[in-house]
Amino acid sequence: RCCIYGPTNDRRSTVFCCPACHTVTDLTALGENGLLPAHHVHHLFDIRDVLTKVDSLQEHQCEKCEQERASSLCRDCGQYICVECIQTHELWSELRSHDIVPISRVIEEAVEMLPPKRRTLRCSKHSKELELYCRSCAELICHNCTVQQHREHSYDLVSDVFSTHKGAIEDKLTPLREMLETVTRSLLVFDATLESIVSQQKAIDADIEETVRQLHEELETRKAEFLDQLHETAGEKIKLLAAQRDQVELMHTQLGSAVDFTEERLRTGSEGEILAVKKYVVTKSQELIREFNRDLLVPCQRANIVFKPHRLREMSKPYRAVGIAGVSPKKCVLLSPSRATMMGELFVARVHVKDENGQDYPDPVENMTVELVSPTTMLVCDVEMGPEPAHYSIKCTPTICKEHELHVLIGGEHVQGSPFPVLVKRSIASVTKSPRVVAKLKKPCGLVCNGKGEVLIVESGLPKVSIFTSRGLKLVKRFGSRGSAPGQFNDPDGITVDGSDNILVVDSGNHRIQKFTAEGEFITTVGTKGDGPLQFNLPTNIRIHPQTGNVYVCDQYNHRVQIMKEDFSFVGSFGKDGDLLYPTDLAFDCSRNVYVSDTWNNRIHLFDLDGHFLNNFSDGQGNEIYFSSPSCLCITSDDTLYVADKIDNLSVFSTAGVFIGFVGKEGNPNMPRFSTVHGIAVDMDGKMHATNYTTGTIQVF
Repeated sequence: RCCIYGPTNDRRSTVFCCPACHTVTDLTALGENGLLPAHHVHHLFDIRDVLTKVDSLQEHQCEKCEQERASSLCRDCGQYICVECIQTHELWSELRSHDIVPISRVIEEAVEMLPPKRRTLRCSKHSKELELYCRSCAELICHNCTVQQHREHSYDLVSDVFSTHKGAIEDKLTPLREMLETVTRSLLVFDATLESIVSQQKAIDADIEETVRQLHEELETRKAEFLDQLHETAGEKIKLLAAQRDQVELMHTQLGSAVDFTEERLRTGSEGEILAVKKYVVTKSQELIREFNRDLLVPCQRANIVFKPHRLREMSKPYRAVGIAGVSPKKCVLLSPSRATMMGELFVARVHVKDENGQDYPDPVENMTVELVSPTTMLVCDVEMGPEPAHYSIKCTPTICKEHELHVLIGGEHVQGSPFPVLVKRSIASVTKSPRVVAKLKKPCGLVCNGKGEVLIVESGLPKVSIFTSRGLKLVKRFGSRGSAPGQFNDPDGITVDGSDNILVVDSGNHRIQKFTAEGEFITTVGTKGDGPLQFNLPTNIRIHPQTGNVYVCDQYNHRVQIMKEDFSFVGSFGKDGDLLYPTDLAFDCSRNVYVSDTWNNRIHLFDLDGHFLNNFSDGQGNEIYFSSPSCLCITSDDTLYVADKIDNLSVFSTAGVFIGFVGKEGNPNMPRFSTVHGIAVDMDGKMHATNYTTGTIQVF
């Protein structure tokens, strides 16, 4: 009723707001002639007249007694009468035959008299039916208009072009519906945010009351300050958010009106009526789309008010306890990334940032640092804002093959889940790149990398132990000479270092093991030629288990592996009962197992640390990969097994014996082939080093 009565009853207003589409027109200059043509509005005025009559009937006083409200109409008397006067009519014989009908029936008859919604549209100038549609003017015209105002224009019969133009109107309706849905969802967000702010205000108000209540009397002055801060903060937020919501509400009303208006016309309007509003719908749609502001749909305020009572005891200084919640590292979460990745490949993790209330913190975080840390290196990761609010993507490409930790800190404090362990594994792709080749060595054999960033290589052709830097392979020093005296060598082969950086060298031609300091000074020796405990026959390689400290020696021509303590006291041996035939190398995995190259049997044996046989993989296993006298082994920190054989293959396996790929001539045709590999080791940076006995080179990859 307000929509119908308001625009037509307020004669003092200089503007007219259409009750159907809410378009506002200034009537100051043109009066009612300035209104857009809207044939469907005529029906609203008819409804207004009926409603006016209905209202008057419902409040009509009895015209006989003028005391009671009328309930019926006496058609013969032409008066509205009450119940008592009806009874009087029935008592008088002259009035008894009068036609008396209830007021409800009178109202029904008034409604029945309403004209139909669909009516024949006529030209305001010629009173002719509007049967044509002028394409030039985009409006309905009659036949007379074609020889006058629209003589040179193009036009069609309404019935011929109705379907085409109806489809065009429906197309314009689609983006409006989508925007209406978006604005509706936005209003829900506004309502939820406003509700949260109000809820926070109430909760913090109660928190302040409880905190202040527990303090002494002098805190009352602070209480008033805190409440003022709260009401100021919440009030400002509510004021700004409410003002923004009013704008969104207006946008919602305009879009809803446009959609409802257009849908109603398409549903109930005649062909002519629909075509008559096309121009308006197109213009209005373009206007609404042009003025549509998505930024307005995002609340300018968040429900992030917090109360910080931790400084309440600082009574001598006024401070602000109510404010905006900041980032809380303790509430932020490192979303569980993968615990393993490949060297040289992109590693990705995510962080969910929250404020002190545990809510999403969508604002940019400037003091976040993310690092991938190993015992020797530190890689700074890239941090990017993710597609979801308050989520950040962490990206880096590790270049070191070893165990790392992912450190995520905000303001110097770790988030939940940080530090996170990440094992960087070596992929076959990372070791098939062309290596760096270092030459001018004399028959290099065994090598080992120590914890000081050095590579120690046995040069059997000198014979000496040469110490190089792992980065650049620059010579640091050499020690040793040919002979059988302490500190001298005869065809030395394998080498390793213990936990004190002492150097153990397999003096193969002298059938013994010698120990030196890190500087190359002789300490002690063990072994003579023979097949008894602590006796050797051309031993080849040596390893020290990192947990137990026990020393394992490949006693090649005795077909066994001997175990000694750090002081070279005998522990035991294994393999001589037919398990091994000329073993040349061994390695340990992360599960306390020993892998031994059973060279002449063309297989790899697996034992526990006490020498009990567990398993083996040999010719034909691992996708039909055949060993040809496997002579050199290396197991990296990610339990990847590298096996070198006499035909210069360097094969890669899992420690379960599953073949992964080749390194070298078959893994990459452009990579120099290996040539009688005698030693493989990994340095502190995860780089692999392999000695080539025949060519006198070291390959680094």
